[in-house]
Amino acid sequence: MSVQPPPLTRPAPDRRRWLVLAVMSIGTLIVFLDGTLVNTALPNISTKLGATTSQLQWVVDSYILVLAGLLLLGGTIGDRFGRRRWMSVGLLFFLGGSVLGGLSDSIGALITARAVQGLGAALVLPATLSIVTNVFHRQERAKAIAIWTAVGGLGVGIGPAVGGYLVEHWDYSAAFWIHVPILAVTGLGMLFVGESRDPRPVGLDIPGAITATLAVGSLVYGIIQGGELGWTSARILTALGISAASFVAFAVIEQRAAHPMLPLRFFRQADFTGSVVALGIVFFAGIVLFFFLSQYWQLVQGRTPFHAGLMALPNAAMIITGSVVAQSLLPKVGPRRLVSTAMVVMAAGVVLFTTVDVGTSTLQMLGTLAVVGFGFGLAAQPLTDTVMAAVPVEDAGVGSAVNDVSRELGSALGVAIIGSIVSHLYRSNVHETLAGNVPARVVDVAGEGIGVIHVAAHSLPPDVATTVINGANRSFVDAMTTGFWISVGFIGLGLATSLLLLPRRARVAQVVRIDDDALSAAFPTGAGAAHDAPVAQ
Repeated sequence: MSVQPPPLTRPAPDRRRWLVLAVMSIGTLIVFLDGTLVNTALPNISTKLGATTSQLQWVVDSYILVLAGLLLLGGTIGDRFGRRRWMSVGLLFFLGGSVLGGLSDSIGALITARAVQGLGAALVLPATLSIVTNVFHRQERAKAIAIWTAVGGLGVGIGPAVGGYLVEHWDYSAAFWIHVPILAVTGLGMLFVGESRDPRPVGLDIPGAITATLAVGSLVYGIIQGGELGWTSARILTALGISAASFVAFAVIEQRAAHPMLPLRFFRQADFTGSVVALGIVFFAGIVLFFFLSQYWQLVQGRTPFHAGLMALPNAAMIITGSVVAQSLLPKVGPRRLVSTAMVVMAAGVVLFTTVDVGTSTLQMLGTLAVVGFGFGLAAQPLTDTVMAAVPVEDAGVGSAVNDVSRELGSALGVAIIGSIVSHLYRSNVHETLAGNVPARVVDVAGEGIGVIHVAAHSLPPDVATTVINGANRSFVDAMTTGFWISVGFIGLGLATSLLLLPRRARVAQVVRIDDDALSAAFPTGAGAAHDAPVAQ
């Protein structure tokens, strides 16, 4: 005979919950908007500051490195000491990074500014989703998460157009200054957000925080630099070794801690683990597209930054559409079928992108982006909902942080792995295409990056400039499309993960933490430490 845990009283819905959702959605918008704003500005940064391809990757990856490394810590701090309070601190850090970026006049200062923004985002992003989870009951939460996901998708989609307009009329610094008024509006909105935290009077798991940050940060650093320094270089092997040792230490610490930073029992749930892995793959394949396409549209096809940004709008519209469709279909078809279908749709879109060449039409690219965006939105909403339903509300910050680590680590891996491969292929293609046709020093300059040679071409004789630009453009497109095929392979892994680990049906009950006192009442023989159970909430 099974013993049910004691019933828990469900609190009344928060009357301000939709206003809170609006504020949290704007907070999410800032974080996701920032990434695509900067991606669109990369060619301008390359020409204004003379940045190499590797330095451009660091403009993207310094943000991701700090964000991914500190997300678990940021989520735990919010749970322990107040989500509203620490989200507000994060907004201030993000403001500081934005101002520093707006004032920067060197690539080093710009990379530092991005790292400060990453610190702020690590406190903001997990708080947004955990606060949404806290103020909405399970019955309404799927709709709230769909809106939260759609607004994040809106940031990904409109970022290129907004960034393109700003860069075209000013320069890359405007992509940082635009955050200041948005952050001011969000700060005012925080006045209407109530405080929430884990009700237990427990402190921060310092050993867990240190080892988790070191593990994720070292892993991301090793992957980012692996393609540049060589995967067998001493620095990369050291970074990956530190990461592996830190992960092992983190697992041992969390297993023994009375109040762990990340309860490892969450990963015993197939739906939680499967959703985290699949979500990382979705972002791996989705975000890396724009890293290359922003350069392709502007440098290869000669579009203005604003026109290049407008190219991404169908993607934003279809991410929102996919999220709305997913929210309505999730209770009917379940996560497994819904996410598997989304993976197939995304893969089909990325395959279509492997057919582009220097002169691919606007209509073809817009249609392909719409396909990818719909698949992205169709997958992201149910995966996020499944992750958050599998953790107790008291641990919502940790659940949100794991969800966000998956997104950011997937993005970092995509840009690092595919970026490194494409950079290597581009250099090889350039040398193969141009060697013997133009001076050797010009070939070497072209191999540094497509943005670098487009700037250098202005000082070359017209016939040499035409030859080298045409060769560099073809080399870049060939390398880029090969990178897209690799993305398709990773989406295939996401499809397999979805089929094997995701449940047929969505959870109708939120997992609720049952602590020692409740367990003693339900199980008189004793039960030890806190456990989780699927109790309606």
